[in-house]
Amino acid sequence: MPHPLQELQDQPNEWQTSMLKAPCADPLYCCMACFCAPCVIYQQRDNILGEDGKYKCCLGIFPCCQMDLPKIPCLCCEILCCCGLAASANRIFVMQRLQIKPDPCDQYIICCSNIMQILAIFARCFCDEQTANCIENIADLIFCIVLACMNTQTHYEVKNNPTTGGTWPQVHQMK
Repeated sequence: MPHPLQELQDQPNEWQTSMLKAPCADPLYCCMACFCAPCVIYQQRDNILGEDGKYKCCLGIFPCCQMDLPKIPCLCCEILCCCGLAASANRIFVMQRLQIKPDPCDQYIICCSNIMQILAIFARCFCDEQTANCIENIADLIFCIVLACMNTQTHYEVKNNPTTGGTWPQVHQMK
């Protein structure tokens, strides 16, 4: 199964702001996204699902679960247990609906965060506890910052994209 971003490489539109610039584009939202990521992700997904939207884990973008499920408690479990995937699903959904191509810089930022998580796992296996804890804390901090930037970028795009008029694209409006 190809990565969901591969199919977006030839899209005509670009992000209104990059992940790197998102904190400056909307600093209050970025702070909220940093300190209360599950709430932000839930709000975004709730807007995407709308009143009539059927809940699927990760919007059905990732092959973990393709069947319709009850929104509550499943969405809460997804956001609390897999917040990175949940935010990525929201972002990819917006990219698909607004025909936005991936920003290479964004991909490098996300990759850096993923590499830090892998290094933290290796440190836990091969380093002393103090070093492993330090690397794990750094990796978690980077993850939280990248997640906040991702959520802020997605929010900023919907609010400032001329085609949306500030309204979230919804699942039930799929082509």
